Amino acid sequence: MKSIGRAYAQTGSGQVHYRYAGDPRSPRLVLLHQTPSHSAMYLSLMSQLADQFHLIAPDTPGFGLSDALTQECTVAAFANQLLEFLQAVGVEECMLFGHHTGAAIGVQMAVEQPQRFAALALCGPTLLSESQRQALPAKASTLPAQVDGSHLLAMWQRISGKERCVPVQLIQREVLSALSCGDAYQASYRAVCAQDFAGQVAAVTCPVLAFAGDEDLLKTAVAPTLALLRDGHTATLPQGAGTYACEQHAPEMAVILREFFSTRNKSREY
Repeated sequence: MKSIGRAYAQTGSGQVHYRYAGDPRSPRLVLLHQTPSHSAMYLSLMSQLADQFHLIAPDTPGFGLSDALTQECTVAAFANQLLEFLQAVGVEECMLFGHHTGAAIGVQMAVEQPQRFAALALCGPTLLSESQRQALPAKASTLPAQVDGSHLLAMWQRISGKERCVPVQLIQREVLSALSCGDAYQASYRAVCAQDFAGQVAAVTCPVLAFAGDEDLLKTAVAPTLALLRDGHTATLPQGAGTYACEQHAPEMAVILREFFSTRNKSREY
């Protein structure tokens, strides 16, 4: 595995923890994780892509080792703090890949500061149906600590039920992340449900790759997202890819991202 470093950046609302890899002179690619994960979900993918890109993967505020938001939890609040983070680490222009919640935040960032982003890739775009908006927050409800530890088993069952045949080490990582982020788990889902994703994704001016695995619950959002995009593209993951496509299918994911982003950075100087 190629060397992956870790650091903190100071923003006006607190510290943001991030992972980084690759030559700083290479095209910059920012990676935004899903809920309730953190930047560790990108370790395998970063190793695959570090020879071509300078990779920066922050922990969303309130997740991993980043400080929590100091204001109401909204996608706009996440986006604004991460834009401040990019400024703090000297990233003026970049490309961005977001998975699930990361896709929602990435679209908001591209709408807020379109000049900063050369291209976006969204795995599991969050163009939610009304039934999904109603159901999603309940799937992340807080599990109060119990003396007998039954809340730990309940969280394990919740996380392991997201995808079939997930390695136990990955489940454990996600369970620990879900427990450590506390109320931010459900708050981030509520934020995603409240976002005007359709209106925002239609306003994105740069090229956008929208795709999802065939076992991803957000697969149904891909076609309507593509219909809204000004410059939309798609890709196909291996059969059986789902919520943890970035970990379970890192080599194939790397090929998709490499092919999409490598043709869209030539007109920009990094």
